[in-house]
Amino acid sequence: VRINERTTLEIRPAAAQSSVPLLDIKAGSAYFLNRTRPMDSRFTTPTVSGAIRGTEFLLEVAGTGATTISMFEGEVALSSPLGELGLRSGEQAVIETESAPRRTAVIVGQQLIQWALYYPAILRPEDVFGDQPPAILKESLAAYRSGDLHLALQRSPAFESVSNDAERTYLAALLLSVGQVEQSRTLLGNSTSRIAAARGVQLLIDTVTNVDGQPKTDPSTATEWLAVSYHLQSQHDLPEALAAARKATELAPNFGFGWVRVAELEFGSGNNRRARAALETGLVLSSENAQAVALQGFLLVAEGRSAAAVPRFEQAMQLDSGLGNAWLGRGLTRFHEGDREGGRADLQVAAALEPQRSVLRSYLGKGFFEVGDVKHAEKELEIAAALDPNDPTPLLYSALLRQKQNRINEAISDLQESQRLNDNRALYRSRSLLDQDQSVRSANQAALYRDNGMVDLSVREAARSVNLDYANHSAHLFLANSYDALRDPRQINLRYETPWLSELLVANLLSPVNAGALSQTVSQQEYARLFAGDHLGFSSSTEYQSRGDWLQYGSLYGSYERTGFALDAVYRDLSGDAPNTDVRLFDLSAKLKQQFTSQDSILFQAIYSDYESGDPRQYYDPADASATLRVREKQEPNVFAGYHREWKPGAHTLFLAGRLDDDFRMEDSAGTVIITTRNATNGITRVDQRTAPTSFDSQFTAYTFELQQIHQVPRHTVIAGARHQTGDLETDSLIQRGSGIQQSIDPDLTRSSAYAYYSWEVLETLQLTGGIAYDRLEYPVNGEIAPLSTSETSEEQWSPKAGIRWQPWAATTLRGAYTRSLGGVFYDNSVRLEPTQVAGFNQAFRSLLPESTAGLVPGSSFETLGVAWDQRIDSQTYLTVSTEMLESGGERVVGTLDAFGPLLTDIPSGTRQFLDFRERTLSVTLDRMIGKHLVLGATYRLSEAELDDRVPEVPLAWSASFSPTANRSVSATMHQLDVHSIFNHSCGAFAEIYSLWTQQSNEGYATNLPGDDFWQFNAFIGYRFPRRLAEVRAGILNLTDRDYRLNPLNLHSQLPRERTLLVSLKLNF
Repeated sequence: VRINERTTLEIRPAAAQSSVPLLDIKAGSAYFLNRTRPMDSRFTTPTVSGAIRGTEFLLEVAGTGATTISMFEGEVALSSPLGELGLRSGEQAVIETESAPRRTAVIVGQQLIQWALYYPAILRPEDVFGDQPPAILKESLAAYRSGDLHLALQRSPAFESVSNDAERTYLAALLLSVGQVEQSRTLLGNSTSRIAAARGVQLLIDTVTNVDGQPKTDPSTATEWLAVSYHLQSQHDLPEALAAARKATELAPNFGFGWVRVAELEFGSGNNRRARAALETGLVLSSENAQAVALQGFLLVAEGRSAAAVPRFEQAMQLDSGLGNAWLGRGLTRFHEGDREGGRADLQVAAALEPQRSVLRSYLGKGFFEVGDVKHAEKELEIAAALDPNDPTPLLYSALLRQKQNRINEAISDLQESQRLNDNRALYRSRSLLDQDQSVRSANQAALYRDNGMVDLSVREAARSVNLDYANHSAHLFLANSYDALRDPRQINLRYETPWLSELLVANLLSPVNAGALSQTVSQQEYARLFAGDHLGFSSSTEYQSRGDWLQYGSLYGSYERTGFALDAVYRDLSGDAPNTDVRLFDLSAKLKQQFTSQDSILFQAIYSDYESGDPRQYYDPADASATLRVREKQEPNVFAGYHREWKPGAHTLFLAGRLDDDFRMEDSAGTVIITTRNATNGITRVDQRTAPTSFDSQFTAYTFELQQIHQVPRHTVIAGARHQTGDLETDSLIQRGSGIQQSIDPDLTRSSAYAYYSWEVLETLQLTGGIAYDRLEYPVNGEIAPLSTSETSEEQWSPKAGIRWQPWAATTLRGAYTRSLGGVFYDNSVRLEPTQVAGFNQAFRSLLPESTAGLVPGSSFETLGVAWDQRIDSQTYLTVSTEMLESGGERVVGTLDAFGPLLTDIPSGTRQFLDFRERTLSVTLDRMIGKHLVLGATYRLSEAELDDRVPEVPLAWSASFSPTANRSVSATMHQLDVHSIFNHSCGAFAEIYSLWTQQSNEGYATNLPGDDFWQFNAFIGYRFPRRLAEVRAGILNLTDRDYRLNPLNLHSQLPRERTLLVSLKLNF
């Protein structure tokens, strides 16, 4: 209940025949809000009586007894001696003393409750009284200077007793600070023409009531500067608003309200350190200022000290029980501490105290959803949107609510509108924080697109999120998950290993300890992360395929105060498509994060991996796989330690150190070895392949160190860093041919890198990115293909980067990027913090040439060029056309045995091989949402892959004996069309149908590879439980039981070769 000033109200006990008390309002007004249950209320006024069953309404009684009843929600039956009337939600009635109740026009709630608006205190008494205030105001002024506005009003004289403009201006400012707008205006009268401070008070009234007021003259007093500060804030100019507030403190260093105002604006800009300093000064000068004490609580929350913040919020309530921010702060901290119902109750009080504030209604809606009350959550979000149609917050929360309700299409539409309205928060947020907000919305939008099967669109939206705010950990984590979905589950083709691990490491470093679903920087206007609180969670995903494949993910995670942890496990068992193509994988990751201060955190992570397989490489004919090759690889474990320092919003330092450990073993009882015959001049005259049992064992140990600095200011982002890696490779190999050829080598691996990227938002529609990287790599000439070499070599490269993102129209985005980069030897190049994308195009690769075709090529150089057109045809239809040209070039030494002398003794040797790979792709993606439940999508992809394989020392006549592609230029062209439809119903049921056409042709091979042309169809049905606590899915892969033959030179995911049943279960608690 919010009771207006000067209200006379009596609560009478229930009559004998009723359990409902009687509310007797003699004069004044009262506002009621109750969302837990409708209120059965009986009331009486001098002119009417009635029974209300409602959850939100306003009663007003004039001095004459005339009564106005405004029903925001609910219904009322009115009775007076002159008639009766019934009202429903959104209606208003007026009952005069001598007339029957009558219904009036539709009500506008925001105009009715002006007395509940928050009017900050801005008057500096010295600006009206000078150094000699009147004795009659001595006690009132003492309370005012201390910040206790209600006590100041109590100790002020009656309005009729004031005798001059100065006293009237003071009392007018005092009345305004407690919401009495009309009385304040009356007292001001003509004072604004004679007293400068009075003009400041009038400007504040105009600003808060949305009157188009402007400063009449240049400010000359601290009072005016403070009023100008609020006016500039209303014009979305926070930097100038802060400058005006600081001008007030320069003119009046002992003006407590001025310092508190500076603190508020610094906090709204994310400058917590400067906000704290200003607030400390303000509290020294105005220790009883309720708003300042509440702000102190929010600063403690931003430091992660929620428990310490609660007493500050409660102190602010004691100073001013009607301060909505105090109740808001305590409500959110109660959520954070696990008292969800208590937190919801406090948020409801905050909304009742300031019912016209849209953002309070938004948080109340989020609070209702957190306690499982979806109906009232939706109601509050609807009210919030109606109160301020330009506020993006209710639409953001509505989108997240609808996602949990499986209403994906509606959620996407809400979030799109929230993105459009984002910059309207400039009233409270600096440009940098607005970019962070937009980045958060893009990250959430990416998740919604993924839920709707719009995978390509989701990755682009996540990349956009990173461009908006590089420090947004949610966007980096989403990109990591997106690249994880593209990884080869058999871990053979490694193209996407580097962007996956790199984005994951960046996300882990940037992530707050208790990051919630809305990972926003905490400031006084954005506290959504507090809803997460201390927690313990568990998630699991189990998948079974009828051909014998199992996949199990499990995660236990949580946070307590400033400590967070996660324990993740993955088990994969793949039977393969042919004998000895099985894969078994077990990964275990443990992560611990500690937040020492609001700016400093450290990360510890250990990753254990155990991999065992036969020969799961992709072959044109699966029967070509080796029946005798066995591989075992362990990492026991890789260990990382990281540090994150946030100097201020947009300024971050990241440091990562790690120890990499890899034990790789390979045995093949029917392996092959290349035998070369050389002439007297050492030229190769003959090449043969012979069968021989082989074994290979390598122990790789390396250390990595990287330091990165991120600096973001409005329109500019700089990312610079340096990385150094050093390690050694202890390798033993044995070729059991003749007397046996055994080798042991211990070469070193060293990499030094430095990089710098600069993004400039030239216009709101145009962003340019440039960068440069330097890499020097020293590595063994041949440490992978026996017989081995003890020699070492080096590569160094300067790699330019360039990107452009241009939005000529609101629904059109054009992107382009050119990059060069230098690969690594093993997975060392994947352990990095350097940006992986330029203008939404990936530029970080473990490899480009598929390993199924040629294996590892250490020290490869990569070059990329990409162009894309992203078009939103309407709010439901999305089109993307993109083309990429990817090139890699590298050389390696392939181990051979030279047949030497009359006895043809095997001498370990090697020959150089040059592998140049080019891939050109064109893709067209069209997605269409239809109604509330259906999504249709199609993607056409054309890929042309070419490989120039040169082995200069091998004569052309013997090239085929060296490898199928030696001294040849081979190519493969693949067309793929993916057409799918997805149905999501709000009850939780869903269905999906996917159709994939693939056609491939090959050229240049010594043996004929005719390619293939086929369709495959997959269908799924499933159910998502409320709040997505669980999901069950069942489906059939390859419905038509169609086998195929595809050349692995075109990178492609492994498709099922027979009809397969798939069932899965996901849990999330």
